[in-house]
Amino acid sequence: MTGPGFPSTLWTLIRSAGAGREAAVADFVTRYRPAVVRFACRRGLDAAEAEDIAQEVFVRVFDDGLLGRADRAQGRFRSLLLAVTRHVLGHHFERRSAQKRGGGKAPLSLDRTDVAAIAEVAARDERDPDFDREWLAALLARALERLKVENRSYHECLSAFLVHGKSHKEVAAALGKTEAQVRHAISRGKAKLGAILRDEIAEYALSPGEFADEVRYLSALLDRSEAPEKP
Repeated sequence: MTGPGFPSTLWTLIRSAGAGREAAVADFVTRYRPAVVRFACRRGLDAAEAEDIAQEVFVRVFDDGLLGRADRAQGRFRSLLLAVTRHVLGHHFERRSAQKRGGGKAPLSLDRTDVAAIAEVAARDERDPDFDREWLAALLARALERLKVENRSYHECLSAFLVHGKSHKEVAAALGKTEAQVRHAISRGKAKLGAILRDEIAEYALSPGEFADEVRYLSALLDRSEAPEKP
């Protein structure tokens, strides 16, 4: 990585998306939709409802210009997207409750009070363990896809070990390698994956401070989530 250019990468993408450039919108949504969808599912929604929530989240992000009005010097992008998602989910459950009582489907909009409240939540860097795990899972999925393109052998060994929880011995047997080869591939693969993850974080971090904090926080989260080596 040549070094992240803060905050140009994400904000250039946001401005392009906000201007209605379809490729920029698609790129933005592809990157950040999976975490929103899976978080909504964790809140009891079925797959179709979760997709609707994600669509509404990004409509609000772009149509209301929330990210464009957010203070770039405060909070974190991950926290801001979490705040918007919580807001949309809250309205969803309110509408569901109203419909059960016989009421109509109230439209969702972000007024100035909503925007201020969301920005305040993001500035406090509130964290949600479920959302953070889904965020990390989405980052890992993208990073592993990049690793697959850049070094298929590293990807095969690391994916079997890290994602599927297989032991070095099991990976070696499945791939026709020695355990020493597998250990080497996993070690080098982890280093390469770490570099790719830092690139992914740099894509959305809005400052060097956020980048450093995200790397530290998500690395610790990844360490806690890794499957232990089997005997």
